[in-house]
Amino acid sequence: MSVALPPAASLSNRAPGVDILVIAAADFHAEISLLGGQLLSFRPAGEQPLLYLSPQARYLPGKAIRGGVPLCWPWFGPHPDDPTQPAHGVARTQAWRLDEVREDAGAFHVKLSGPQHHGLTAEMEYRLGAAVEAALTTRNHGDRPLRLGAALHSYLAVGDARLATLSGLDGARCHDKVAGRERRWPDGEFRFHGEVDSIVYSERPALLRDPVWQRCIRVTAEGAGSVVVWNPAAEKTALLGDLPTTAWLDFICVETANAGDDVRELAPGASHRLACRLTLEPFHAEAGV
Repeated sequence: MSVALPPAASLSNRAPGVDILVIAAADFHAEISLLGGQLLSFRPAGEQPLLYLSPQARYLPGKAIRGGVPLCWPWFGPHPDDPTQPAHGVARTQAWRLDEVREDAGAFHVKLSGPQHHGLTAEMEYRLGAAVEAALTTRNHGDRPLRLGAALHSYLAVGDARLATLSGLDGARCHDKVAGRERRWPDGEFRFHGEVDSIVYSERPALLRDPVWQRCIRVTAEGAGSVVVWNPAAEKTALLGDLPTTAWLDFICVETANAGDDVRELAPGASHRLACRLTLEPFHAEAGV
C-alpha cells in the first residue's frame, strides 16, 4: 500500500533495496532510510548538518549504514547469549515499512514499522522541525517476559571532536569499555582525548558544545537510564572500512540507550518507548544544561 506524501516529501532509490524518504522543507532538509528505519541526515537551512553521515557508508540490504541515527534493537552490543548473532541487533540491517508522512504546523511526522524478533515488534516515529525527535516503541506480543536492549545511536556532527566538550553527566556511574572497568564520569566539561566508549548511567540531559561551529547540541532522553558516549579516535577509525581515516574528528556519538545494566524486561503485552530530542542551541560561553 502506497503512502500519501506531502509536497515537500518524496521517495528515491539510493541502491537496490535501499529506499530513501527525502523531506525538502523550507527550514531543513532531511533523509530517512527505509533500510534500518534510520534518520540519515538533518540539516537546517543555512546551517551545518546536525548529524554525521559517512561518505563511505554502504547502502546494501543486510548491512548497517554508518552515520545518522542507526537503531540498535532488540539488543545493544553483542547478543547476550549467542555470539553468532549480529552486533547491535537486527533493526538497522532490515527493511522497515513506511506507514505515514504528514506535515503539521511546520513539522513533519513520520511513522515506520520495523522487524519482528522472537515476539518483539518495533515502531519508529520521527518529528522533524525546529528540533529532531525520535521515538522507538517496542511491544512484547509473546506469552513470556522478554529482555530488551536498544539505542538511538546518534552521530552528532562537530567541527572538530578534539575541541568539543560534553557536559551534564557529572559523577554518573559508568562502564568504561576501553579501560574495561567501572568508574565515575568526570565532573565538568569532558574533552575527547583518545578513544571513548562508555555506558554512562544517567537520565539527565547532555550538552555537546562545539566551539568550531559555534553551537551546542542538547540531547534529552525519555525511557532511558543510560547514555552511550563513543568516539573511535584515529586508531579504531582506521579499522572501520566504511569511515574515512579522519572521520573521528567529525562526530561524537551521544546515544540515548537501554544498555548494560539498563536493559529492560518487557512483560507479555507490555510496551516500552525509548525517545530522544536533539536541539540545536546557540554556543554558550560557559557549559550548562
